Amino acid sequence: MFKFAIKNLLTRKSKFLITMIAIFVSTVIVLFSYNVARQINDGMITTATYYDVVVGPNGSSTDLVLSAMFFTGTLSDTVDASVYNEINDSRDVMKIVPIATGDNYKGNKIIGTTRDLLDDKILKDGVMFEEPFEMIIGSNIAKKYNLKVGDDIVAAHGVSESSHSHEKSPYKLTGILEKTYTVYDDVLFTSPESVWNVHEHHDEDDVEMFSGEHTEHDENEENEEHSEHYGEYTALLIKTRNPSAALTLIDDVNKLPGVLAVNPSTVLRSLIESIDTTTVIVYVLCAIIAVMSFIIIYMINLMIMQDLRKDIVLMRLLGLKRKIITEIVLIQNALTSLLAMILSFAFTRIALVFANNVTVKMGVVMNYRKVYSGEYVILVAVFVISMIPTIFGLFKVFRKELGDEK
Repeated sequence: MFKFAIKNLLTRKSKFLITMIAIFVSTVIVLFSYNVARQINDGMITTATYYDVVVGPNGSSTDLVLSAMFFTGTLSDTVDASVYNEINDSRDVMKIVPIATGDNYKGNKIIGTTRDLLDDKILKDGVMFEEPFEMIIGSNIAKKYNLKVGDDIVAAHGVSESSHSHEKSPYKLTGILEKTYTVYDDVLFTSPESVWNVHEHHDEDDVEMFSGEHTEHDENEENEEHSEHYGEYTALLIKTRNPSAALTLIDDVNKLPGVLAVNPSTVLRSLIESIDTTTVIVYVLCAIIAVMSFIIIYMINLMIMQDLRKDIVLMRLLGLKRKIITEIVLIQNALTSLLAMILSFAFTRIALVFANNVTVKMGVVMNYRKVYSGEYVILVAVFVISMIPTIFGLFKVFRKELGDEK
């Protein structure tokens, strides 16, 4: 029966392909939308639980949280070291992690921070940075640029790959992180002191470049201006002893001029609500597409059943029972549905890889290996729905056959 079902499908290639494409398209859209929505939601919720307070320069709370926790975008101002020291002296603060940015390596952000930020990360190779101008990198950076422990890394000023390079102060690569399937895979980490020292060297280079036009007074003014920026942070990530201490800290810090303190869970929850609204719209569109695909599948199956009616009549004349004929037809339609679902599942994984190239720039990483139980439910539902037209078609054919016999 299995061989006969396959041969029967091959005699109707065009209708078989149309049915499979209809199932494939609707399944891919639903699977991809569901997986992306879940990964974004889970990633944000997990990240939000790491720290209780995020402190940074005045501005957008969303931009601050995304920049500090997902390393996206750039903040136009900084927080002075005095703010760091004041918060660090608080008895309610369990951990404070500084973030200093301003440089990149071939377009990938360099984060100046302490080893506390990487407490739960595992090194695949090498050791953690300890001395100034030592650096560890994410697994994707190492793979993409074929970097290994001991290599020199020349950073560029700012966030653009084409910016001025700090060739006189290269970093020494000391370690490579295990793949985490997070934004950490696409970032480079060093100490805040290294970031500040690199900028000091950058300012010295500028002084030398224009030494013919600058006076000694100009050089002193430039060095003095730079010293004011030494010891500044882009953001501070803070873990407090309890939620009450976090609220008190936020109120106290927000009284300081030019400083913003927020609860990342609150900010991300608001962002997730916006995403959830978009997700609902996407799901509604997916449902409409699924219904249209079902109608197409139903119409195609009805046409196939009309073609099969002669075959069924012939098989009945040969003495085959309705049960066997039903099994043959169900097998060939099940094969069509299963093949379409296997291809759609595989294509969804490929689509997640390409989607990650876009979303990683926004701080959201798509893990193509991440499969949710809901995806299996979707596949089972698609299979059942795709088989319903076949069952109705068989019932209609056999009912007409019984009418002819009477």
